[in-house]
Amino acid sequence: MQKRENPYTPGAGRKPPNLAGRDGDLENFQALIERLAAGGYERSVIYSGLRGVGKTVLLMELDVLASEAGWATTDVQEVGSQPDFRVTFARMAARLLREMSRRHRIRDRVDRALGVVKAFSLAVPSGIQLKIDVDTASGVADSGDPEQDLTDLIREIGEVAATTGAGALFLIDEMHNLDASSLAAICIAFQAVSRSSLPVAMAAAGLPDLQVRLMSAKPYADRLFQYRELGRLTDAAARIALITPAATRGVDFEEDAALQVVREAAGYPYFIQEYGRELWNEAEASPITTADVNAVREIVTDSLARNFFGTRFQLATDAEQRYLAALASLGGPPYRSAEAALAYGAKDQRGVSIHRDALIQKGIIWSPRRGQLDFTVPLFAEYLRENHPLASFDEADGDGA
Repeated sequence: MQKRENPYTPGAGRKPPNLAGRDGDLENFQALIERLAAGGYERSVIYSGLRGVGKTVLLMELDVLASEAGWATTDVQEVGSQPDFRVTFARMAARLLREMSRRHRIRDRVDRALGVVKAFSLAVPSGIQLKIDVDTASGVADSGDPEQDLTDLIREIGEVAATTGAGALFLIDEMHNLDASSLAAICIAFQAVSRSSLPVAMAAAGLPDLQVRLMSAKPYADRLFQYRELGRLTDAAARIALITPAATRGVDFEEDAALQVVREAAGYPYFIQEYGRELWNEAEASPITTADVNAVREIVTDSLARNFFGTRFQLATDAEQRYLAALASLGGPPYRSAEAALAYGAKDQRGVSIHRDALIQKGIIWSPRRGQLDFTVPLFAEYLRENHPLASFDEADGDGA
């Protein structure tokens, strides 16, 4: 059991050796691209879930499936890092077209489409300059209206894809980062291409409130996309995710040890990978035992505290950290906003609304329903109660206390 042979891969967007528990999602996506490629109708798919449930990893697997089917893909792209979402879409469009040109030898048609991409990019207020050595198209995707221009752009991509006999796939991560106007433009664009039965699709992922954000942007978004919630793995799937990577290296788990890890990881893929990595590094021989699990528990807890929970806690200001501790002090989710305000020390919700809204914007908490809150990070409340209890905050720090 050499460390250099460790098969476990905890980390953001790190693909595990075995993608356990997502067979249904993979089968659904396979059917999606087959129907679109055959000229049929199918809705693009939106995945939502807490941090650490494997949203990015699933998108990466969909990228592989689409590529194997002959589709052009954007690779998984995180949105929100650019001030204007159109910058990201312009780059994704150019990538799709170049891949289609390479695969299918349709350079002339692709060059015309790249002219549309160039026009689209030049219409962005930031004036981005993509390295596209073609003439700029005129009168298409160049109005400066994000909704109309994105519709023109994606329709152009779909028309090129239709000539290939396959399709084009946009893979978008962290979609919750986009504002309402950007989400509205995406809804309008994909509604337009679905009406045209063009083989272009989107697979996107974000935090649990992504569906609500899309519906707030466009009420018909509830019918425009398929929505799939990714949660914790079943015990059976979690066990497979734990023992399979080790088995590929000839290392086994005692059944009680595997069950103990499954229980302590609570079915969350990231935690399973973290436990697996530390067990591989610390266990002296196969099979891995409950004694090994007990020996690494403190190491795993410390690693999660520093690299998973702690990094998100540090994103919050002092006042926001106190608000997080107040939420955690209420017990189990969902947490009532009014009770959180009182626990914080404010006279009413108005006294803490700025902290609540900032934490939602930072993606640390979300609102399942009006007047309710929850953490976007699994087991975050337990971490806060153990490491940053409300009592550890000076009462004088409470705004409105």
